[in-house]
Amino acid sequence: MKKILNGPLIKPNAKPNNAIVFLHGYGANGNDLISIADLWKTSFKETIFFSPNAPFKCAWGDESFQWFDLTSISPDKIGEGLNTAGPFLNNFIDDILKVYSLSPEKIFFVGFSQGTMMALYHLCKRINKCAGVMGYSGLLFQDKNFDSDVKSKFPIKLYHGKNDEVIDYSQTISSAEKFKSLEFNVEYKIQDNLGHGIDNEGLQYGFNFIKKTLNI
Repeated sequence: MKKILNGPLIKPNAKPNNAIVFLHGYGANGNDLISIADLWKTSFKETIFFSPNAPFKCAWGDESFQWFDLTSISPDKIGEGLNTAGPFLNNFIDDILKVYSLSPEKIFFVGFSQGTMMALYHLCKRINKCAGVMGYSGLLFQDKNFDSDVKSKFPIKLYHGKNDEVIDYSQTISSAEKFKSLEFNVEYKIQDNLGHGIDNEGLQYGFNFIKKTLNI
């Protein structure tokens, strides 16, 4: 059976020329990030926004979802979880391409925490490159085959709070260095006095990146 995600979306008045997909963090849901689309939609008038719920429920509530379980943070378990969730994300992307007749380079991804992990790990393994990735408060998981699995390159920007108590900001620095070594166009910003979250400056950082990348 085909694995398909669902969640909130915001459509433009006309046929969309591009898409932004939000990938939420552990224990949240699609409503968590779709609010960003409410801030951006007046500037992105031909953009359709998607914010799918992750494929698996969290134990503590019906409205809490996860891309993969985090009861164990061992590399083997994280790698297993990322690979289990991968088909859900890839099928969702393929559905967007088909239903809305968009080319892959017209789809931009915005991830937070676990959603950033999904974006950084999976999107570069797709044959056709996406428009880009804006990753907040995340990290890049690397298994032994990561380098050889990279099939497409796209611009990446990362943003991380220096006071993040969940994922240390050093993870963003090492993630950026890895992508640079693979010849990606990547930049990052470490924000003082910010924990595990996105502030207004981070939203503006992402907005400017997407606007420039999609040439809007």
